[in-house]
Amino acid sequence: MSKKHVSRKLKSAWRKHIDISDVDQFLEEQRQDERIGGRIADKPDQELFSEEKRPAKAKATLRELRRNKFGELPRSLLPLVNTSNVSDPVVKRNVKKSRVTLAPVAPVASVRFRKKGRPSGIAKPAEEDLWAKETPVPGELQNEWIAKELVHHTLAHTGKPLVTNLPARMDPEQRRVPLRKRLPAEGLSYNPAIDDYLELKDKLVKEEKKIIRHEEHLERVLTSKLGKMTPEERYRTAISEMSEGLLKPDKNNQSEEEEDEKKKDEEEEEKPVVVAKAKKRISKAKKRARMLQHKEEKLLEQELHKLVEIDRVEEIAAEVEQEVQQTQRKAEYRVRKRKAMRAKLDLPIDFVEPQKLSGSLRTIEPLNNLLATGLPKVRKVSILKRTRAEVERKMRRIPTKRYTRSSHKEPMLPPTKPAKRAK
Repeated sequence: MSKKHVSRKLKSAWRKHIDISDVDQFLEEQRQDERIGGRIADKPDQELFSEEKRPAKAKATLRELRRNKFGELPRSLLPLVNTSNVSDPVVKRNVKKSRVTLAPVAPVASVRFRKKGRPSGIAKPAEEDLWAKETPVPGELQNEWIAKELVHHTLAHTGKPLVTNLPARMDPEQRRVPLRKRLPAEGLSYNPAIDDYLELKDKLVKEEKKIIRHEEHLERVLTSKLGKMTPEERYRTAISEMSEGLLKPDKNNQSEEEEDEKKKDEEEEEKPVVVAKAKKRISKAKKRARMLQHKEEKLLEQELHKLVEIDRVEEIAAEVEQEVQQTQRKAEYRVRKRKAMRAKLDLPIDFVEPQKLSGSLRTIEPLNNLLATGLPKVRKVSILKRTRAEVERKMRRIPTKRYTRSSHKEPMLPPTKPAKRAK
């Protein structure tokens, strides 16, 4: 076939129509050799190989040595081992067995010594069965007339199943999870045990009693201590306060007020009169000199105080640093306290009375408490801490750490200085 003629007038045409694959291959091989530190054929043996001073296999422990001795031949049988290099002339040798049979020997009758009995003659049996195992089945169901299937059915529907750990009936993910972390699926309906319900009821009763006792305490120490006024007395005092100065005072009240004023005047007259001593007059020049002297003393005191503060610069810096650290610790403590208070948020107990449990679940009245009803929504926006069940149900992510090869790390360049603008 004739080769097609191609124009090579421009540089781009030369680049396009000239085969430079051999040059690229050579450069690629050179780059690969540089990555691994040069060609292997050019390197000396000292760089490629190294002598191992310590054995790669760890030294066997004393227990392993003792265990290995069981498979070895005992030292007492070593002389019986054929160590000769001469082979056996008889290739197929028949080992003769002894045909002399020994006569059967009658077993020797063993002599038994009877133990002496107790003084009563009869050993009393134990009251309890020492070999009996503890069973979670209650005493009402431990009867020969109650079948085993009925016992399982009754315990399963009272919240106390007899068999709780059957791996064959579990999901593959739940088989390897510990029993204390095994949680019911989200949204699964199940009947709680009656003991849990009674425990919840006792807890609710204790909280209600605590609230009642607190209210009684406040009634006893506050409300009963304060004076009480009837509506009539409150109205009478309000009228007297609002009509102060409008109504004419009675004569009896006026005479009493005059007597009080007379008594006050007599007491003031009886008090001894204290005459103040006359102050000595000071000239203006002396006053000015005293003021100047006072100002000079104050300035001197300020200068001395500055010199003392200059000498205490290091101490002052240490005090400032200590104050800063103390404020930081206080701020961290406040954050931790706020988180702890948020985690210890006391929610109302969601308890339904036994009378309301009968019938359909749709007839149960919900709690009219915003904190109790809005809790799932609040948890979704991550204001409150999530429950352990929600954390456990979430898929566990395996923590991974990414490493970068030293050959692929890019060198850190020094920060570039900004160019100066032209004026």
